[in-house]
Amino acid sequence: MSFLHIEYFIPISVGLFIYAYFYLKHNKRFFSWVKDYWFYDRSVAHKISSWMYLLGLSLLMLALLDLRGPEKNINAKTVDQKTVILIDSSASMLAEDVRPNRFEKAILLVKHYLKRAVGQKISIIVFSDGQKKLVPFTDDYNIINARLDTLEELNLSRGGTGLSLAIQESVQYFKNTTDEVVGNILVFTDAEETDGGLNIDIPDDIAVGVVGVGTSKGATIPIRNKRGVFQGNKKHNGEVVISKLDNKFLESLGEKIKNYRYWVATSYSLPTDEIISFFKGTFQKNLSSNSFKIRPVYMHRLVIPGLILIGVSFLLGRRKTFIMLSVLIFSFFSFGQVTVPGYQMPNNNIPSEKEKEPVKSEETLQLEEALAQGRLDEEGKKALAAKLLEDKFPEDANALYEETLQKEIVSDNIEHQFNHATALLNLDTKNKAIKKYNDILEHIEKNPSDKNNEIAQMIKKNILKAFQQQSGKSGKSGDKQKKEKDSKNKDSQSGDSQNNQQDQKKQQKKDQSDKNSSDQKKDKKSKQNGDDKEDRKKENKPETSEERGKRKKKLPALLKQLMSDDNKLQKKMIDAETMKRKGREKKDW
Repeated sequence: MSFLHIEYFIPISVGLFIYAYFYLKHNKRFFSWVKDYWFYDRSVAHKISSWMYLLGLSLLMLALLDLRGPEKNINAKTVDQKTVILIDSSASMLAEDVRPNRFEKAILLVKHYLKRAVGQKISIIVFSDGQKKLVPFTDDYNIINARLDTLEELNLSRGGTGLSLAIQESVQYFKNTTDEVVGNILVFTDAEETDGGLNIDIPDDIAVGVVGVGTSKGATIPIRNKRGVFQGNKKHNGEVVISKLDNKFLESLGEKIKNYRYWVATSYSLPTDEIISFFKGTFQKNLSSNSFKIRPVYMHRLVIPGLILIGVSFLLGRRKTFIMLSVLIFSFFSFGQVTVPGYQMPNNNIPSEKEKEPVKSEETLQLEEALAQGRLDEEGKKALAAKLLEDKFPEDANALYEETLQKEIVSDNIEHQFNHATALLNLDTKNKAIKKYNDILEHIEKNPSDKNNEIAQMIKKNILKAFQQQSGKSGKSGDKQKKEKDSKNKDSQSGDSQNNQQDQKKQQKKDQSDKNSSDQKKDKKSKQNGDDKEDRKKENKPETSEERGKRKKKLPALLKQLMSDDNKLQKKMIDAETMKRKGREKKDW
């Protein structure tokens, strides 16, 4: 064992010697003064505590020299997990079968993944017909989030989905950075391959995860201008294009890649935890081990005894004080607590029934798991929405109903329409809920039946409850207005007695105002001449510090303009679409 910073031994030793000399001298002078005036001799325990204090302080000062042991060779596993994130920027990502649309949903999923991917180095790549690297490998997630924000206004009006080519080319990024090809590839796409699917060769040490964004039912591709104005749907050969999520293509990729898994993300699901666990399990198998030389730190062998000696010295030197304090504490806790008869202590840890949070049933959790795996059809999603509403999760139920339920009310979906209106009512969107209730009542009048009559009675009860709640709130505000009126009437009664006195004073003021009016006209002329002279002086005055401060405040506006110009340049460079390969007809979505 040896000290790593032995060069500081002499200064520390000299400092300790000087401090000990003055400390002992001060104690000797103090206790001699106590003996002269109070006739008390210094106790042996206090002398021992002084020497223990100095010894403990010496050990702590020596610990600053950093005591180390001999060198040792150890084998450690290096942790350097890298993930390439591919984001599909083809025109089909504008489809709105997933809220708000597929592209914005993909960006949201990437940001959610970044929050959980602690310790990973991330690279962002945008691909369409070609691909562009947006962010190289970095663990600075603030830079990545700033670049992702620029993607939200990217023009996606054209460009196909070269998914297989993008996955194959992303392998090269791992080869360029390290000798070992180890890492993760995470793709966010609608899997609508436009290149026909190339033969890809992915190394076994690379894990590939694909998140399919969209639905198998599909949706049209809306085209908007730079201002966001709708210009129509995407057309091909005169027909409107319907973009659908290709589940078969996602399954076929698993035959070509060893470590592969895919998920389907809808408006309601976030498969981030499953992605993290999949990448983590694959990464643990590929950790590399290296040999390192270290010198173990033994500073604790000096710090711990030093702290113990200082603590014991305080207890010995001030034992009488600690004895009295311990007696007071013991006596305080030894007395029982006095309670008033008939009074029950409140228990704030037990929540009331109204404050209990809603809990999802087992059936609801099973349906949610099926939804996350993409095994639920339209009827299954409606059943899940009904269970969520039953478990008091109206917000989630409303999101599912808006995604799956058609706007037209028919006899087959009248129960789900009623549940959707009830969810809106629970979300305090009463206008939408009552409007939907009225539409259901109109349908029931045209198609009467026993089942529909029961639904109509339930609708009327719900509308009545909504109006009662609203009237209860207005009644409380009416009571406040009555109290304000009563206070105003009291003020008016006291004000009437004062008005008579004020009328007499007004007549006296009128006589004085007539005299002052003539004097004011003369003063105005002299003031106008003076103002002209002051304006001339202000023009010749130098710039003050306040004016300089106002001029400096304009600089942030210029910086914002420069930042917006930089974002525009980034969008031009980020655009991954290309017009190559025009020789044959090709899908541009």
